[in-house]
Amino acid sequence: MAFVIGDQVLVVSLNRHGQIVEARGQAWRVLVGGLTITCRRDDLRAITQKSKKSRPQASSAPAKSSSQRQPHATSDEPRSTIDLHGCTTVEAREALLRHLDVALRAGHALVEVVHGIGTGRVRGAVMAAVKDVPSVRSVRPHPTNKGVLLVYL
Repeated sequence: MAFVIGDQVLVVSLNRHGQIVEARGQAWRVLVGGLTITCRRDDLRAITQKSKKSRPQASSAPAKSSSQRQPHATSDEPRSTIDLHGCTTVEAREALLRHLDVALRAGHALVEVVHGIGTGRVRGAVMAAVKDVPSVRSVRPHPTNKGVLLVYL
């Protein structure tokens, strides 16, 4: 099978997935993680749709510029977590309130809010935001991580 630029491949020697970015004679340039490596044809395997890991679909929300970080949230477990690193206080408040709503609907009793240590502004915004939420029973600092608050619903 011949590869074309943009094909997803498995680099057998590294056991890592990558994307073809350039053809160089008998070799291929493959982007693996953040590195571009040169591979021979016999070191590459095409990734079929069946073997591709399912990835979350892109959100229909407007994309933020690359300099702004999206809050990372997981809510598919009994204990949900939201990571607010890199958010402004306004972004953190909005993301937290949305996440608390989703966690409450999913029946979660605990939300871990990762705000980081930094200047304390995001932590303050989190504390102020959860005071206004009637379903929040209590807020406690994480026992071993000063950059995390535990919000009990």
